[in-house]
Amino acid sequence: MSTFNPDMLKIARDLRGMSQTELVQNLENSITQAALSKIEAGDLKPSEETKQQLAKVLNFPENFFTQLDHFKVSPISLHAYRKKATTTAKILSQINAEMTIKSSNLSALNLFSHLEETLELPHYQIHINVSTASEAARKLRKAWGLGLDPIENLTKIIEKSGVYIFYCDFGEDHIDGVSLQTQDSPPCIFLNRNQPNDRIRFTLAHELGHLVLHKFAPSIDMEEEANEFAAEFLVPTESIKGQLQTTNLKTYAANKLAWKVSMAALIVKAKNIGDISERQSATLWRQMSMYGYRKVEPYPLEREYPERFAKLMLEFCQKDKTKIINDLPSFFNLYPEDFCLLYQADLEVLEKRMMVS
Repeated sequence: MSTFNPDMLKIARDLRGMSQTELVQNLENSITQAALSKIEAGDLKPSEETKQQLAKVLNFPENFFTQLDHFKVSPISLHAYRKKATTTAKILSQINAEMTIKSSNLSALNLFSHLEETLELPHYQIHINVSTASEAARKLRKAWGLGLDPIENLTKIIEKSGVYIFYCDFGEDHIDGVSLQTQDSPPCIFLNRNQPNDRIRFTLAHELGHLVLHKFAPSIDMEEEANEFAAEFLVPTESIKGQLQTTNLKTYAANKLAWKVSMAALIVKAKNIGDISERQSATLWRQMSMYGYRKVEPYPLEREYPERFAKLMLEFCQKDKTKIINDLPSFFNLYPEDFCLLYQADLEVLEKRMMVS
C-alpha cells in the first residue's frame, strides 16, 4: 500500500485556492478542521475513505497524494518574488503550489531525459569576483558572446544555459516572476504570462540576475542588484550612453523597438547613466502619465516563447507527440485537464513545432 504524503495534500489544497476550513466544508464536515490540520502536519494518518474523499473534492488522482521519491517538496525562497504589497498569503500559496509542481515534474523528467547546455551559467558574487551587478552583466554578455548589440531573443539565449522557463498564471498584477535553483532540479524561471512583453523581458533578465548573483549569497540588496543587472544586461551603458539626452518620447519609443525594453526602463536607464537630469526625468514621466503610457505603452513587443521544457517532454516521449497528451499526465499524477492547463504554453510551442516540421 502506498504511503500518504501530507505535503501533497497541502500543495493540492493550495493549488485549488482552498483554506482548510473551505476544504472541510467541501468534504461536508466528514472530518473536522482540527483533524485536517493534523493530517497536513503528518500527525494523523487519514483513513482510506478520507483519502478518497480528499482526492475527489480536490480533483486529483489518488496517486498524486502518494508521491515521495521524485517530488521534493521544499519552500521556494521568497527572495525572488517580485510581488505587490497587496498580494495575499492565499495567492502566494497558490502560486507556490504551481511552481512546486512544475519544478518537481521537471526533476522527474530529468531523471530519464536530458538536454545539453551550449552555454555555461556562471555565478558571480559582488565584492568577491565582481564589484557591481552591472559588471556581472557585462561579464556574462562577454562570456555568452553577445557583444554590445540588442539581444534578439532573450528567452532562447537563457535556455541555452540550461535554465527552464515557464509561463504561469500569477494573476493580473500580483507577481512578475520567480527564479528557483535547488540541488534536485535545474534552474528555473517562472514568468507571469499576464504581463506585457516588454515587462516580461525585463523580469526575465531580472530573474537571470538572481540566478547568477544570488545562488550562494542572498543579500538585503538583491532586488536592487537584480534590477541593475537586468538594465545593464539588456541595454549596455557603453552602447546607449549619449543617445538618450532628450525629453522627446519619440526617441525612447524608437529605442524601445531597437532594444526590446520598455520606454519606462529606458527613462530610468537614461537618468542612472547621466544622460538626463532629475528635472528632465520628471518631465518624461509627466508625459508618460499624460498619454497613459505608464499603464499601457505603445508599440507592444512580440512575445518570446520558451521551448526547452517542450523539447524535454518530446524527448521523454521519444518524439511521439501523442504520448505527451496520453502518457505524461499519468506520469505526473495529474488529470489531463490540469496537465493541459499547467503546461498550456509548452503544448502550444509543441503544436507550432509540429506544424513547421
